[in-house]
Amino acid sequence: MIPVIYKKPNFLDTLKYVLGKDDAAIVDTNMMGTKPDEFNQQFLTIKYTNKAVKRQCAHLIISIAHRPNYHEHLSNSQYSYVAREYLKDMGYLPKEESSVAATSQFVAVRHHDRNHEHLHIIASRIRLDGSLVNDSYDYFNSQVSTRRIAAELGLEVTPTTNEAVASKLEQEYGIITLTSPNRSKSIRAVNSQHKTPTSKEIIRQAIGEAIKDSPTVSTFIQRLEENNIGVLPKMQGEELLGFSYTHNNVKIAGYQVYKPYSWNKLRSEYGIMYDPDKDKEVIQQAKAKAIARINSIILSNNDYLYSDKPTNSSTSDSNGDTDSNSKKT
Repeated sequence: MIPVIYKKPNFLDTLKYVLGKDDAAIVDTNMMGTKPDEFNQQFLTIKYTNKAVKRQCAHLIISIAHRPNYHEHLSNSQYSYVAREYLKDMGYLPKEESSVAATSQFVAVRHHDRNHEHLHIIASRIRLDGSLVNDSYDYFNSQVSTRRIAAELGLEVTPTTNEAVASKLEQEYGIITLTSPNRSKSIRAVNSQHKTPTSKEIIRQAIGEAIKDSPTVSTFIQRLEENNIGVLPKMQGEELLGFSYTHNNVKIAGYQVYKPYSWNKLRSEYGIMYDPDKDKEVIQQAKAKAIARINSIILSNNDYLYSDKPTNSSTSDSNGDTDSNSKKT
């Protein structure tokens, strides 16, 4: 199973597209009606309970395996099960039946176009009680959820994109899955506009590899430095508050790299061990190297900005500010 997630500002266009297909079949819903306008009116009723949310519509797509010599199939009742389980894992439906208020409206539709089966779920990101579904760990959770459901239904378990997902599947569900550094073709087509990985993607992948066996902080730092990634620890006395990372000319905070890789999550979810006495020396060395690296980037950029070169009207404005092509850290 391969999940793809879109978040949109309105429901009607998506409803028309999903329900307008000749092969569309509604396999599950907690709403009334069968037509786009009927569903849209019900979504709008909840939309106005939380006007601060700009993208209220979640369009969730789950595809099952289809290759020239391998095809997977599910019945409508099985697709209904997939939809409900996935929505529970992603926070749209409560895991306990008694928590009705923490429920999002949804409609799940099966498609059989493009020679393979797939499921469209249109759901409200605003629950019936007005609360917003937490999407902080969407990509991580969707990988875990779809692999778990696939294993339950006897389907092919798609390789994950990092060791952290694979570790969670093995530890919590006993599911062994391969790890691939590359997303599948369909996910890349939707989510990636890059021909080469960005520094953020390189850092994220390296962290996923570095945490695979719940290392010490010292080992974690050393593994990243071996991959040409600088690590800048943030300290308050002997308390470690988190990390920032550098790669090439990019500096980025840990939670910005990938929210499941925040310092709290690295400890609680992935078991990274911090001992102030044992890790102190490596932390100090890493901090010094990272600061030197950042200073080098700043000096390099300053040399570029203030070097002797011909000037013209596009180089700076009347206030002396450099134009948008100048590098910034």
